[in-house]
Amino acid sequence: MITSLIVVAGSGLFALVHFSTPGTEMEASAVTPTVAAPATGDQSPTVSAAVITGGTFRAGIVGRVETLNPLLAQTTAEATVDQLLFEGLVWVDGSGLPQPELAEQWQVSDDGYTYTVQLRRDVLWHDGQPFTARDVLFTVRLIQDPSFPGDASLAMFWRSVEVEVVDAYTVRFRLIEPYAPFLTHLTLPILPEHVLAGTLAADLSKNAFSTRPIGTGPFMVDTIDLEKGSIELVRSPHFDRPVPMFDRVVVQLYENSEEALAAFRHGEIDALDLVPWPAVRDPRLVGDRARVYAPLLAGYTALFLNNQAQLFADVRVRQAIAAAIDRVALVRDVLGGEGEPGNGPIPPTSWAFQEQEYRYDPGMARQLLHDAGWEDRNGDGILEQGGLNFRFTLLVNVDDPLRVAVAEAVARQLGEVGIAVSVQPVPAQTLQRQLLNREYTAALFGWMSSTGDPDSFELWHSSQADIGTNVTGFRNRTVDVLLEEARRSTDQAERRSLYVEFQRLFAEYVPAVVLYYPRYSFVVSDRIGGVDASPLIKPEDHIHQLPRWYRIQE
Repeated sequence: MITSLIVVAGSGLFALVHFSTPGTEMEASAVTPTVAAPATGDQSPTVSAAVITGGTFRAGIVGRVETLNPLLAQTTAEATVDQLLFEGLVWVDGSGLPQPELAEQWQVSDDGYTYTVQLRRDVLWHDGQPFTARDVLFTVRLIQDPSFPGDASLAMFWRSVEVEVVDAYTVRFRLIEPYAPFLTHLTLPILPEHVLAGTLAADLSKNAFSTRPIGTGPFMVDTIDLEKGSIELVRSPHFDRPVPMFDRVVVQLYENSEEALAAFRHGEIDALDLVPWPAVRDPRLVGDRARVYAPLLAGYTALFLNNQAQLFADVRVRQAIAAAIDRVALVRDVLGGEGEPGNGPIPPTSWAFQEQEYRYDPGMARQLLHDAGWEDRNGDGILEQGGLNFRFTLLVNVDDPLRVAVAEAVARQLGEVGIAVSVQPVPAQTLQRQLLNREYTAALFGWMSSTGDPDSFELWHSSQADIGTNVTGFRNRTVDVLLEEARRSTDQAERRSLYVEFQRLFAEYVPAVVLYYPRYSFVVSDRIGGVDASPLIKPEDHIHQLPRWYRIQE
C-alpha cells in the first residue's frame, strides 16, 4: 500500500508525498529464476527465428479493476491497464526526465512561473476525433472541481495551477511560484472532452466511461467483463508511435498469486505482474520458460531516526548507526536480492544521483559512540550514558513480513555495537500516524516518488519538520537553501549540482539511514521478445513498452 499525503511546499504550491508501507519492492535488470540476484542488462531471448507480428498478447495481473477511468484508478492493476488506453502530455523515463508524449515540445518562462506546451497535431482519440488543447483544459478542470471523487492530493496540486488554452494545439500553465518538477506532473492522463462534456466531476465514477473508455493510447477496449476479471483490448487504428506489434491484448485478473502463477506455468498467459519475489526465484513456481525482470523503482526503504529524541540528537550517534548497519548483507541475506544497497536519499537511477562513501565499519561505529559518551560500564553488552541505557523501539509495519525481517536484522546488527533494539510491528496506518505525530523514536518504512523528480523538499526541509512530512525533525539551514534553490531552478545542470551537495550533507548528518532501493518484479515468457528492464518510476510504467514487444516464432 502506498499512501499519498498532501503537504504545502514553499509559499503555497501543493506537492505530493508517497509513503510506502507494505510493498512489492524490487532493480534494473533481468534474471532467470535460478539466479540469486538480478543480472545486469536485457536478457530477452536471443534467437534466429522470425518475429511474429500481430496476434494476441495475454497479460496476467494479480489484483482488481473496478474502473478504467485513469483519474479514478486506485490499484496498480487499474493503473497498468490504463497505461495501454491513455496518455499524458509527457511520460517520465526511469531517470526521472520528462519525455514528449501528447506534447511535442514546451517552453518555460525565465521566471519559472509559466509553462507553454505545444501539442502533437496528429493525435486522434480511439473514436477518430482529434485531440486538442480543449481536452487538456477539460481534464484539469474536472480534477480542480471541488466534487472531484478521485485522489485528494492530486486535486489539491492541480487547484494551485492555472490552465489556459492559447490555441487548438497550445496550452499554457501558470504556477503560483517557480516549481522545477512541474513537467513531471504532466503525466496526468488526458480525457476526451467530446465524450464527457456535461458530466459532473461528482458523477465520474458512475459514468459508463469507467468501463467503455475512449483514450489516445496504443490499445482500446473491445470487450470487458469485470466480474470474470477479463479485459480484451484491440490495437487502435489511430496509434503509430510506434504501431504496436500485437493486434490484441487480453488482460486476465487473478485474485491471488498462486492462481496466477499456475496459469503462467501452464502457458495460459504470456506475462504476469505483481509476482512475490520468493516466487519469481523459484523455477518450480514460474516454470522453465520464464524470464524474470526486476527493474529498480524510484524509492527507498530507510531507518528513520527521530532527530529530536535524546538518543539521536548527537550527529556522531547517527553516524555510528549508519556505520554499524551492513546494507549489503541486508539485501543479500534478508531480501534475497530484492533490492539494491542504499546509498542516499536520491535513487541511483536518477539523473541527480551522486554516490556517497557509506561503508560498513563496526569498529568505527564503536569509536563514534565512545566519542559521544556511550560506554558499557557494567559489562551487560548495552551502552549507557549518565544512567541511560542505549535502548529504543523500532517500529515497522506488520503487514510486510519481509520488512519486519529487515528490521530484525538491523536490530541484530546494532546489538553488535551495544545498542539494544526492540522491533515492534504495528499496523501500517498506526505507523504512519505515529510518524506524522512524531510519536516514535525510530521507524523502518519506505518512500516512493510519485513523479521521478529528485525534489526532496517535503522530506528534508526544516519547514516540514514540525507538522509536515520531514518526520525525522531534521533541520539544517544549508540543506534548506539547497532544496529551495533546486526546486526553483529550471537549469538541470544547476539543479544537479545542488542535489549533489545535498546528498553529501545528508551522508554527513545522517537524519536517516537509507537501507535499500526497491525492485519491482514481473515475469514474461521467453517466447516474447523486445522486453527490457529499464528502471521505473512506478510499477505500472513497465507496460509502457508493450507496443514494442513481439512474439518469437520458434
